[in-house]
Amino acid sequence: MSTAVVAVVVVIVIIIVVAGAYFLLMGSPMTTTSTTSSSTSSSSQTSSSTTTTSQGYAVQTGSSASFGNYLENGTGFTLYMFSQDKPGNGTSTCSGACAATWPPFYAGNSLTLPTGLNSSSFATITRADGSKQTTYNGWPLYYFAPDKSAGSTSGEGIDHFGGLWYAIPPTMQQSGGQIVGGSSYSVGLAYKPSIGVYLTNSSGFTLYYRSTDTPNSGNTTCTSATCEHNWPLFYQASLNLAPGLGSSQFSSITPYNSTKITTYNGYALFYWASDAKPGDTTGQGIGGFYVATLPFTGGNASSTTTSTQTSYS
Repeated sequence: MSTAVVAVVVVIVIIIVVAGAYFLLMGSPMTTTSTTSSSTSSSSQTSSSTTTTSQGYAVQTGSSASFGNYLENGTGFTLYMFSQDKPGNGTSTCSGACAATWPPFYAGNSLTLPTGLNSSSFATITRADGSKQTTYNGWPLYYFAPDKSAGSTSGEGIDHFGGLWYAIPPTMQQSGGQIVGGSSYSVGLAYKPSIGVYLTNSSGFTLYYRSTDTPNSGNTTCTSATCEHNWPLFYQASLNLAPGLGSSQFSSITPYNSTKITTYNGYALFYWASDAKPGDTTGQGIGGFYVATLPFTGGNASSTTTSTQTSYS
């Protein structure tokens, strides 16, 4: 084969290789990847300092291993109630320095909730300064400024600005309900408008004291068979207390028959046999017995025991 023919063949091969590479790179037909733009609708509602999550929830439910379920905003920041507030009266008792530490929560004009929360439980009040605040079953809702991350509940049980603060449970009712309790606590707390915050056992049954007893005397005036029948004693050998309760407030006495009774600020604690279910307070005022409230007033209305609860500072 002549040199000229070889050269022509080489040139043709080069052209074929280059053309093949071109079509491999450029392709025919060209395979393209189409990008679909999807927009996620998010709630425009904002709280005092945070924005709701992409789910669009303004309020959702969190959970704690120690005190159960509670409300949080859409980004997981805990929402609290203040024991000094009176649910349903349309006002908040936390303003000024209190509101700086416990900023009011406002969900906006359109409330978005997950399954399990009912919009009828929520409302809006106008605060003294003209700002808005969301309420749950009448309770104004707050953040706690030192909660710096979602899931933090560092305000739980704090005695601050003249009252106790709690992560508000979804079961909390305006007319009365357990604030904190359950099997993890031998003594819990509940609320009723006519009584305030008061002590319960782990199942939510109300605990009472007798005003005719002498505190720290080691005795009780409930010694007759009738009294013992109507007012069963409360005793727990080992007390696991709800946040906000101090262990120094509780002790035990053995007034008769080697039977122990748990005491609260020196007063023996009892149930009322006619309370049929958790939340009942039908024994209030019967035979000198009264619901054991927090803060505690024993004996007569003018005597108040100083709380030993830890304050936030």
